[in-house]
Amino acid sequence: MEINKEKFIEKLESGIKKLNISYSNEQLEQLWEYYLFFIQENKKYNLSTITEPEAVIKKHFLDSLVILNQLDLGQRKRWLDIGTGAGFPGMVLKLFLPGDSFYLLDSSSKKVNFLNQLSYKLGLTGIDATHGRAEDLAQIEEWRGSFDYVCSRAVASLNVLLEYAVPFLKIGGFAYLYKGPEYKEEIKEAEQALNILGAEIKETIELDVPGLKAERYLIVIEKTDLTDKKYPRRAGIPKKRPL
Repeated sequence: MEINKEKFIEKLESGIKKLNISYSNEQLEQLWEYYLFFIQENKKYNLSTITEPEAVIKKHFLDSLVILNQLDLGQRKRWLDIGTGAGFPGMVLKLFLPGDSFYLLDSSSKKVNFLNQLSYKLGLTGIDATHGRAEDLAQIEEWRGSFDYVCSRAVASLNVLLEYAVPFLKIGGFAYLYKGPEYKEEIKEAEQALNILGAEIKETIELDVPGLKAERYLIVIEKTDLTDKKYPRRAGIPKKRPL
């Protein structure tokens, strides 16, 4: 597949401008390098079925960046991306929030290996890709209740995802969870999980990703109380028996 750098950068820059996000030429170059390494390593690791340049720009890069306008960017934050895959949205957000600390969590060691190689290649600091399960790491003291923000795309239904995400948050921290058009039904099913875990829905935002026709929504969850130590339950149980 022949990839034209100039066209890639042009489409990427056009999309970022439409999102009304500040950017630098260095960030555009980093996303170009990200794409090249992603395409190269995808042959080995099967990172994603979405590989065509324009599709990656829209469905991975811009879709990851669209939440930047929803954030309070005043102070440095500590982030966790659950089920990060090839780094969407966490690695992409790191490029635009270089002062924030990012932890990228995935249960695939191949994807974690890719991300650690990528962060080294891009010269990033304050980012760590970790192989593991949310259910296990959330029971470890230095992980539990220690994050300002948790983000996640396409990992599980909302009631399951809440059990993964909320225990990691500080009280007053927020989870930014990407969802599709079925989000209203998922919110209904998640009412009990919210009550049990000590969280509430702050808002639901319809996202407008340039060039992407699919309906995208951001569910913003605020942690309001301590989560009982028995949550999350052991690996596999949240998905098998949702709250």
